[in-house]
Amino acid sequence: MKRLGDVLLDEGIINPQQLELCLQEQKRTGELLGNVLIRLGMVTRKDLARAMAYSADLPFVDLKQTHIDPNAINLVPHEVAKKYKLIPFAMHDNTIRVAMDNPTDVVAIDVLRRRTRRTIEIWASDLESIMELIEIYYEVGTSIEDEIDKNVAAALSGGIAEGEVAPPVVRMVELILIKAIRDGATDVHITPEESITRVSYRIDGIVRRGFLLPKQVHIPLVTRIKVMGTMNIAEQRLPQEGNISFEFSGRVIDIRSSTSPTDDGENVVLRILDKANIVLGLDHLGFGELTKTAIRRLAKKPHGILLAAGPTGSGKTTTLYSMLREINALERNILTIEDPIEYRLPLIKQTQVNEQAGLTFSRAIRHFLRQDPDILLVGEIRDLETAKIAFQAAMTGHLVLSTIHTNDATSTIARLLDLGVEPYLIPTSLRAVVAQRLLRRLCQECAEEYVPGAEELEEYGLQDWSGAGRSIKRAKGCSECDNTGYRGRTGVFEIFEVTPHMSRLISEKASADVLFVEAVQEGMVSMQQDGLLKVLEGQTALEEVFRVTA
Repeated sequence: MKRLGDVLLDEGIINPQQLELCLQEQKRTGELLGNVLIRLGMVTRKDLARAMAYSADLPFVDLKQTHIDPNAINLVPHEVAKKYKLIPFAMHDNTIRVAMDNPTDVVAIDVLRRRTRRTIEIWASDLESIMELIEIYYEVGTSIEDEIDKNVAAALSGGIAEGEVAPPVVRMVELILIKAIRDGATDVHITPEESITRVSYRIDGIVRRGFLLPKQVHIPLVTRIKVMGTMNIAEQRLPQEGNISFEFSGRVIDIRSSTSPTDDGENVVLRILDKANIVLGLDHLGFGELTKTAIRRLAKKPHGILLAAGPTGSGKTTTLYSMLREINALERNILTIEDPIEYRLPLIKQTQVNEQAGLTFSRAIRHFLRQDPDILLVGEIRDLETAKIAFQAAMTGHLVLSTIHTNDATSTIARLLDLGVEPYLIPTSLRAVVAQRLLRRLCQECAEEYVPGAEELEEYGLQDWSGAGRSIKRAKGCSECDNTGYRGRTGVFEIFEVTPHMSRLISEKASADVLFVEAVQEGMVSMQQDGLLKVLEGQTALEEVFRVTA
């Protein structure tokens, strides 16, 4: 039986310095090592549950990535699930698979056998996911759609006055958000049309249909969301932004709300910032071995700027967080300025932008330079003032990590010049740009193998591709993936390193295209090439790679 700390080290969840710190803290307080790890923010509860399962030689199930069988739910009473903190998630013949926070609870297992008269197969999982699913499947019910219909009917039968927020409307908003959390959505769109209101969810980067609601409930829905986000309910002519703290299953989920006027009413977008869905660590983001090695090498640079590039929602901040986890925070003073703070990192001083109070990115960096930092993480380089101060910090012996909105790695140079950064600063301070996108993973339950024909290869310009003639996979669709053919996402990356040759080209103001060609000749793997490697590995499909990278 492996020790818990060794499992966490083997999985790359913590490093030896973090383990040593936690062991010292454990000696001081007498707590269990797992509790110390969580209290210091070294691991998530899911990380800990997975590691404990492995150390006890038990199977672990990630419930957020697992289809829950309603027939299994129906066999276990609500009071049993809640009392023993367990969730049935699958059935096979006469066997029920049950996820438990404490898989060694023999009393609970005996109760399950007697109540269900079935063979019980125990899997380990984290308590947070178990309690969330108990709330979703027992307390909300297996069909959120049916409950929304009931509340719509109740709202309409009771009559809706403008500005009124009746209990059925409050419940409708809760159910819309619960579905978003359950399905792993990053955004909720509430769109008014001429005769209906359309609720949609962005899942795995694609907007999917949710509900169609009567137009009469639109204004009460928007009013409720404005109240939750402390926005002005009387203002319907101007865009507004707010922040919502939504309590669900014993945890608080941050939601950014945004309203915008249209001809048919106010359009609402809700950005779900669910920290439970953030997966940190270079081993979990989709990096190939060579790319991972390069990232770790770059994270150890003593000074300079490292930029993560890509559009909104492409995982840039997660990559930077994962790079910070590679750095020994016991020996380095690390400060961050973010908007917002998306994940709490142990031993790192994190600050949130507050523009109303005058705390901007540029002002925070100026102040941080008086705090004896080794490393600065700046949430985004969005203007010249922030860029200038970040480059000055890099030139004075600090390592600066930040994000920038560009389409690929080499076009970042042109973007920095457009912002007004002096051309001589870029080659002397910039160390590398990591550009990235997120693409959908194939559902492994239904993905089908095939050999792409000449017509498909020609469509994508892959006549000379090394994978031509090889068997690859494509999306099909099944109940496990909601008939999309995809479940979950992974990253595709390219790393543009500012080598001496690249420095000369940047000084000569070479175009992004020239920089790209030269970088590829020096060994850079483009995002599209990275995606094609993932196609050959069976992780994704050709059409998905070209949807994201073309």
